Amino acid sequence: MKYRGKSVVGSSLLNTAAGLLSLAAGFGASVIVARLLGVEGSGLVAFALYFMWLSTAVSDGGMSQTVLRFIAGDVAIDGTGGGLFTTLMRRFVVTTTLMAVGILGYALFLYEDGNGSSALIWGATAILFLSYAYSTMALNAAHGLGQMREAAEKTLIGCVIQPLAVFGGAVLAGPAGAILGHALRHFPQALAVRGYLRADDGRRARFTPELWKYARHNWIEYSLTVALGAWAELAILGLSFSFMEVGYYSIGLNMNGLVLQLAIFLLAILIPYLGSLHDSDDHASLVEGYQRSLRWLGIVLAPVCFGGAAIVPVLVPSVFGREFEPAVNISEIMILFSFPAALSFVAGRTMLARRLSGDHMKISIVRGLVSIVLMLALVPIYGALGTAWIKAVLSVATFAFFMWYCRKHLGIPFAALDLVKLIAAGLLCAAAARLCIIWLPNIAGMGLGILAGAAVYVAALFLLSLIRPDERAHVGDWLKGRASVRIEPRSDDDGNSNDASHIIG
Repeated sequence: MKYRGKSVVGSSLLNTAAGLLSLAAGFGASVIVARLLGVEGSGLVAFALYFMWLSTAVSDGGMSQTVLRFIAGDVAIDGTGGGLFTTLMRRFVVTTTLMAVGILGYALFLYEDGNGSSALIWGATAILFLSYAYSTMALNAAHGLGQMREAAEKTLIGCVIQPLAVFGGAVLAGPAGAILGHALRHFPQALAVRGYLRADDGRRARFTPELWKYARHNWIEYSLTVALGAWAELAILGLSFSFMEVGYYSIGLNMNGLVLQLAIFLLAILIPYLGSLHDSDDHASLVEGYQRSLRWLGIVLAPVCFGGAAIVPVLVPSVFGREFEPAVNISEIMILFSFPAALSFVAGRTMLARRLSGDHMKISIVRGLVSIVLMLALVPIYGALGTAWIKAVLSVATFAFFMWYCRKHLGIPFAALDLVKLIAAGLLCAAAARLCIIWLPNIAGMGLGILAGAAVYVAALFLLSLIRPDERAHVGDWLKGRASVRIEPRSDDDGNSNDASHIIG
């Protein structure tokens, strides 16, 4: 468990590959569920997945984000852990076990009440929750230590398992089986927890007030984000309409979630990297890292969001089935406006790296409350389409506020020209793809649209100079094994570590 110097370029490329693989596996699994279980089955599985995120957020206690930010400062040169991971895991095990017992208790109640199918779904959801929660702890430990290759390998194994397990589970046990298939996706990463515990060798670190404050703010922020966001959207839709409406919305929500999941993979190194720069008072490098991350995240996601929205009219009915045609407009909105939502992650993670978890929490609370008010007022009237538009408007507003906050309070200027160029490139990509499916509205036209959109997008990147010459050089160096940009634990003139270890205790 050694905090090693890592290539920023190499880590980013590894995370890009892992994120794209996860995106493909998740999309494939959602197609399998839609084809085998229909609209209502898709709604049930989507509900279980979002309950997984909610229960993890509530029971996590902010421990996983604390691991991500501070574990690097707890590791000695020889790779021996100082006990921080063990300390956080002891708290994590108690809270997640209580949550799992509660879910299983409810499943048992349903079984005793004669509702065996619902009991099976809730039992599978409990397993899914535990698998995901423990994988989150292990993944954040790996990212915090710069172990991107190890994390990517486990992601690869999970992504190979996921579609096969979801297919087998759905065939054998319906929605409950599909949920268990999703649970198997996270097992390889979850099992890695044992390695980090062994590295601590029974040692325990002091849980200082500053660590507790950071964990508490992240816990509240994450819990409210899930509870007042996707969870509330599904709950209000389910109460106002039926699981059919939830099923239509779940297609767009899954696409939105997959884009955001890809963004999380791409930005995995950002908190520990910017945190090391903040702890060393290197503001100039922090600003450069922020702006470069924002631009590169946009470069990767623009064709997915803009181009993806352009081909949705053919993609959804062709891949998911004709019964999902009402989900087309919803999906167009959800995938397009996942772009500003994903870009907001850069500012949010910069705030966490700067230890401004309190401000980050307040922004999330305000956004969540505004979302709830709008949904209670509009969703019963406009249904899933209204929910999608509410999410879109709030994504743009949140991104704009984050950009203002970083400029005003963190001294990080907003590169507006880069954003305009990214949107222009994305729109050109979307136009090329859309023209192809208008000309040939079938799978062949969609394939042609993807190729045309990709070609136009790459040309736009070079014409608009979105990729800097030095960045092309860094990528080339990394591919040759000579990457020169590295994250290293920094030391002061007396040889003392200048990382986060001073608050671990």
